[in-house]
Amino acid sequence: MKMHFSPLPSLPVGLKNGVGFAQQDVIYAGLGSLGSQWLMLDIASGHGWQAKAPFPGTSRNDAVCIAVAGGCYVLSGAGVIDGYDYPTVLTDGYFYNCTEDSWHLVTDQIPVGLLGAAGSAVGEYLFLIGGYNKCQFDGLMAQLNSPLMASDPDKKQACLVEFMSKPIEDYQWNDKIFRFELSSKQWQEVGENPFQANCGAGVLHSNGSLVLVEGEVKPGLRSLHTKQYQFEGGKLAQANYLASIIECDPTHEGLAGAYCGEINGLWVVAGGAFFIGSQSNYRTEKHYSHQGLSKTFSDAVWCFDGCEWQLAGQLPQGGAYGVSVTTPQGMVLLGGESQQGEALTYCYLLT
Repeated sequence: MKMHFSPLPSLPVGLKNGVGFAQQDVIYAGLGSLGSQWLMLDIASGHGWQAKAPFPGTSRNDAVCIAVAGGCYVLSGAGVIDGYDYPTVLTDGYFYNCTEDSWHLVTDQIPVGLLGAAGSAVGEYLFLIGGYNKCQFDGLMAQLNSPLMASDPDKKQACLVEFMSKPIEDYQWNDKIFRFELSSKQWQEVGENPFQANCGAGVLHSNGSLVLVEGEVKPGLRSLHTKQYQFEGGKLAQANYLASIIECDPTHEGLAGAYCGEINGLWVVAGGAFFIGSQSNYRTEKHYSHQGLSKTFSDAVWCFDGCEWQLAGQLPQGGAYGVSVTTPQGMVLLGGESQQGEALTYCYLLT
């Protein structure tokens, strides 16, 4: 499969850790490094990005964005609420209406941390999987931003080392599946996640199912699995592993923050970030598995044909933590973070 990259109008500001979605050829994106900005690009019009109604809630990183007909839901994430000087896991969610160019609050009682989680709309429900433990995340941020830590870099580093040195299960990431009923605006736990809880996975949607590609299983350590969840009748009907990239590349370390989309019925996963050596470290019980390792930003483009993953090309440059959407014209990649840590402004149509 030969990949073609066509440049689209660049974002006015670098975008990383934000969200986005597409309605046919019209793309919306914002939050993350854009703060409360919400932008629109019609890739069929030839015009550049346009400012739309700004996000009305707390600015946030790594929220869950779920597209539906006529708009999208933006749930949770991490941000600094009034009265705090450090980020916490947020428990509210909003709906954006494309026709009205308006936002409104739909819930302020999310029952579990959904920072870095994934979600899908099926019928009258939103299903949510994964997410950081709110108590642990908020507690760590409070510690790191306390006056004692701020005045003592050694104590701050020791706190981080202690937090990062725990095994996977000690992080207590959300291992339940939750649903949000759109009509009643009620939350309900509908079962246990049969797979390891994770965050920052690549997200694909296919015939009422949610597909998660890798992501983190603890800070710095990636999953090596592709998992598919099928929902019916308001609950999880089936869950199974699909082929994994490591079956094609035995040195694969897993990916977090990868760009994911669909081109001509084929799933595409591009970019993403990982630490070389982290898998080996964890297997030898070095639980701070990325200690001393440099984060690598991949430029690989992987394609799944329904049976296996294949290396299909390379990005113009390595990147992760951007926004990717599927349109009738192809897969669109927006922004991201570079190897140098900068928020990128580039946008490409991948066909």
